Amino acid sequence: MVAFPYYPIGNSLYNVALSLFIPTIFFFFAGATYRIGRYLITYHSPLDVNPSMPLRGKVSGGEKIKDLVNTVANSSKVGAKRKPITTIVGLLMHLTLILIIFLLAQHMIFWAYYIPPYSALFPLAIPESAEDGLLALTMPGHPTTTMAYTFVNDIWGPLTVILNGQILTYLLMVFLAIYLAHKFYALAERLVIRAGDWWFFLLLFIDVVLGFLASSHIPNNVTWYDNLLGAHILVAEIIIATLPFTRGFHMFEFWFGKVREWYFMTFRRGAK
Repeated sequence: MVAFPYYPIGNSLYNVALSLFIPTIFFFFAGATYRIGRYLITYHSPLDVNPSMPLRGKVSGGEKIKDLVNTVANSSKVGAKRKPITTIVGLLMHLTLILIIFLLAQHMIFWAYYIPPYSALFPLAIPESAEDGLLALTMPGHPTTTMAYTFVNDIWGPLTVILNGQILTYLLMVFLAIYLAHKFYALAERLVIRAGDWWFFLLLFIDVVLGFLASSHIPNNVTWYDNLLGAHILVAEIIIATLPFTRGFHMFEFWFGKVREWYFMTFRRGAK
């Protein structure tokens, strides 16, 4: 009979991290309220309305949607012309980050614990590794399960060979490395870089590495796993709590600003 060493349950960073999640959300919403409130107070219309400006007339629903898409896409279009590499890398990094945060199976379970309706998105969950997709492609039969939630016959099918946490994490680390290299280059050129940029991107890179080590069980030890997973969550909580004061908040502020810009350009243009 194998004797397992004593493991002090509850004595790890994992439990500490879980106990701090609710305060983290509180700090985030407090900071977000401040940022959005300041934005609303100091915001200026992108359009100087005056009586001589021609009215657009009645705008159809299709034109409104087209204007909204163009308003959102303009930043990327301009960026792609001026800085094509960093713009494309930035867009891919955002997409990869969204997939990992909101659709990685382990993360979805975490979100659903605090937000139960989130479980409705479980069919969209992407697996942690490429094994399911490889099995689906290489096995002659189709693996099945009698469990409530299937892990092999999911909605993504063979796409999980590339659409999985492992591959996406590799890509995200590459994109972040390119982005950080760009920041170091800008620093070498004596350009001003905000402290919030360094804080957000460095912490994000560290958090991705910690999550990768924990999910890969490196090292393969339960104590290390709990502490690495706890550290991963703790760093994520620091990022979330400080997000309203760092570069990362643009993922919310950008959309808010673009909607307001679209509103003024579409509904208030030429208004008296």
